[in-house]
Amino acid sequence: MATVRVFISSTQFIAGGQTLQFSFLQALDDAYWDLSVVPRGTNTDIDLLRTSVDSDAAGTRRLHYIVRNNTNNDTFFTRGAIRVPE
Repeated sequence: MATVRVFISSTQFIAGGQTLQFSFLQALDDAYWDLSVVPRGTNTDIDLLRTSVDSDAAGTRRLHYIVRNNTNNDTFFTRGAIRVPE
């Protein structure tokens, strides 16, 4: 039986009105990966605009994601990365 893993980080931060790229530091494998972002606090609104994966010269794959803060409020958010093996 395959085990689903979830990698949670609740320390992500984006200032009001910003659009930023973040990187997930865990190296990726051939499993199914997905990502979510959930704002914390009140009067917040963020979008996960894009995810992408790159591979360095050693073949290590990393997930990157772009988040937009749709308010003028500085916002902490929780990022969840989900790994589901084949």
